Amino acid sequence: MGQTQDADKAAVDREIQSGVSALRQSRYAEAEEHFRQAEKLAGTASAEINAGIAMSELMMGRFEIARQREAKVVEMVSSDHARAEAHNIIGTAWLRESAQSAASVEQLRMAENSFREALRLDPWFDAAHFNLGETLLRESKNSEAAAAFKKFIDAAARNSAQDEGLPLTPHGPAPAFRFTDSEGRALSSDAVRGRFVLLDYWATWCPPCIRALPVMRELAHYFPPTRLMVISLDEDSPNEAVWRSFISKEKMDWTQVWDKSAETYFSFGLAPRPDLSLPRYVFLDRNGSVLRVYSGTDPLALVAGQIVRTVGAASAEAPHPDTPQGASVPEVSDRR
Repeated sequence: MGQTQDADKAAVDREIQSGVSALRQSRYAEAEEHFRQAEKLAGTASAEINAGIAMSELMMGRFEIARQREAKVVEMVSSDHARAEAHNIIGTAWLRESAQSAASVEQLRMAENSFREALRLDPWFDAAHFNLGETLLRESKNSEAAAAFKKFIDAAARNSAQDEGLPLTPHGPAPAFRFTDSEGRALSSDAVRGRFVLLDYWATWCPPCIRALPVMRELAHYFPPTRLMVISLDEDSPNEAVWRSFISKEKMDWTQVWDKSAETYFSFGLAPRPDLSLPRYVFLDRNGSVLRVYSGTDPLALVAGQIVRTVGAASAEAPHPDTPQGASVPEVSDRR
């Protein structure tokens, strides 16, 4: 009897692991089959099985089933963070469904409630802060959205899951660059020496880039410009008019550059010509060396969290010798 139970448990575990693997490879229908088979073999659905089915259904656009399964997870798990994760998925299902429905106002309200409940349970849950920010933007609650994205950065900097590769170490000098920003100001690698720099490569046709812009806005103002400068380089070459119209409409109030012919992008070797892989984030230290290149497949929390921790750690040091004479290096801004 014991051997039979062990064999059944092993079969259930194999199906769960196959489902997890299929999810990671974006094979959602296959993942659902594995999780449902695990449920059949076990005679019931554990929290892990319910969560796997919910995620599979969410990715296939079956939002109500995803919410129902995550509601079961909420009842089965014991930790606040596990319940917060379930509410975050429920909110994500409402948010995604709102984009496809005429009843979007009510669905956005439900999404907001779900994300706020996730954050009540775990106030430092970075993904829930980001999702709340997106929802509030959709509801035209812009000031609240800005606060949510700022909290996302705060939470990402505290998340030990973003520790990979920390502390960051230089990988050699960055290529020299020189360009003119949207206000007609000349910028160069020499001119920005003495502060950390984030080069944000994006384009108006790149959905992940657009999703990241509210975070770039908050990150650009997170530290004084003498300590961190965010430079967003648009790759809509050769259409400068599209870029200028977009940054004006979106009130992108930090340093903006039109990277004509993607000259700076390719000088950094971010992709072989003529390909563009976006977004890309290049983080430079105060000496102009490359600390890390992040790709669009890296979680945005990893990008924001590592940058804030790196710049924040340097704040405890003496002013950098390349800091412009007379420039102060104040503490982290408390702008909300």
